[in-house]
Amino acid sequence: MSVPAMRSTIWPMTLTMPPTAQSATAAPSSALDPALALPRPNLDVSAADFVALRTLLTGHRYDVPGVCARTERGDLYDFTPRTHARHGQAPETGLDALIHLYYDCHTLDRGVCDRLLGEGSGDLLLRLGLASLHEGEIMGTVLMYPTEALWLVSDRPVFSAAGSISYEAVSDFVYPSNTKSVRVFLATLPPSRGKRVLELCSGTGVATLMAAKAGATHAWAVDITERCTHFAAFNARLNDLEHVTSLQGDLYAPLEGQQFDCIVAHPPYIPSTSTEIIYRDGGEDGEQITRAIIGKLPEYLALDGIFHCTCQITAREGAPALDRVRAMLGDAADEFDLILFGRGVTDVKSHFVKQLLNADVETEPGVVALMRRFTTLKVRQMEYGTIIIRRHGMPRRGTAMAVTRHLDGTWGQVAWLLAMQELLADGTNALDVLLASRPRLSPVAKFSLNYQISGNPEDPWRAAEGFLSVEQPVPARISANGADAAFLSSCAGDRTFAHILRDLQAEGTMPPTLTPHEFMHTMLPLVLSGVLETDALPIPFVPSVR
Repeated sequence: MSVPAMRSTIWPMTLTMPPTAQSATAAPSSALDPALALPRPNLDVSAADFVALRTLLTGHRYDVPGVCARTERGDLYDFTPRTHARHGQAPETGLDALIHLYYDCHTLDRGVCDRLLGEGSGDLLLRLGLASLHEGEIMGTVLMYPTEALWLVSDRPVFSAAGSISYEAVSDFVYPSNTKSVRVFLATLPPSRGKRVLELCSGTGVATLMAAKAGATHAWAVDITERCTHFAAFNARLNDLEHVTSLQGDLYAPLEGQQFDCIVAHPPYIPSTSTEIIYRDGGEDGEQITRAIIGKLPEYLALDGIFHCTCQITAREGAPALDRVRAMLGDAADEFDLILFGRGVTDVKSHFVKQLLNADVETEPGVVALMRRFTTLKVRQMEYGTIIIRRHGMPRRGTAMAVTRHLDGTWGQVAWLLAMQELLADGTNALDVLLASRPRLSPVAKFSLNYQISGNPEDPWRAAEGFLSVEQPVPARISANGADAAFLSSCAGDRTFAHILRDLQAEGTMPPTLTPHEFMHTMLPLVLSGVLETDALPIPFVPSVR
């Protein structure tokens, strides 16, 4: 079977490429009828129409703060249509009209549309393919919403008479980029200014557009479906972003032989025996596309380049998730440093119990088949999070670490972890560097001490277990007592570790035979957890409190 003719949309021109052979990640045939394809925005319009649309959206404050304020929502990620505070009320402003049309997917009288949005606005939306006209009513044919200082267009969901919402109208449905999983993906994206950036499984092209907006030299969006390619190209024009190329093809295939400074991906990762809905089909173990992407990094990621991927990885008997990701890099694994930035772990048994409870007669066989497949693979857990891989380019072995982060992360956290890996990879020299650095207690460190009844009436409480904890740069908890807390509070950035050791030995607190390297080994957990910040490993995103 072959992929449909590959189409490359390079704003403002369009190229047609020959078909390529089907691969494991290519768009499969679907039981869904392709004739049911939803409307799509129109690329064959003038630049003036896009200017007019941007002017309209800006003029009516159709941005994240504006929509949040009007709908009384804290943020717009995972915004469910028709559930906000103003839903059901007649639009009073242009902002209301846009929310009515492009979040809640209601129709609006054409006269009201022109009155609230401006004369000729209905015609503009029709020309751009963002609306259709039915008996004098304007209907939005897509979702259009602000995300991360961009405006994005994706497919409109289908609403049932009972009020349920489906995002599965067609197999190549362009899924919205204002979901919680997209927020996780975007939160830790690497800097892109001056870089060549590639987004795989691009969908709306949100990461591509963010890279272009941040100053990437050029950014490419690649997706297996022509529909996503079309939407990403439209979104580039909507946001007036040049240096953006939208390509249809199987992962790296349209850009064979090239290398990139940043490669990012938010691939399908839902385990599935069905290929009906492309945006969620991760294969039988959920890792099919992720494996294909990571396996090609030695060819496509440039020296000192960063790979960033939000997905789900399985931990299997005798093979933790971190080890499995490293193995995906093959023989070149030592050229890369790896961080698995975990955000949630699901026990496989619990997962399939829930799946079976929610299954019906049609879906139960698929759930049972997946359960058997996971049993054969000896899968124990499914770990959701973000994989960060750097091509270090140094004559050393690569490093790997797993970090659990339940809160939203930032690139600052990732940069700190990468700096830590680079420092530690230097072995004994790293200890010398740290000995010459000046530690200071993190301003976000907390000390907790538990007490137990001592049985002594004169001193009824006895200090028991204590611990130090921080939430930044990563959550950490270290056992400690009162003396430890007193020592750490004396670390104010005015003495080096070597100086501190000499002072402790002079006081008799530390034995004179303790070597500087031995002392530094005892301090390492405090430094690597972020309890102690040093000038050798600064924590730039923690506010300085001195």
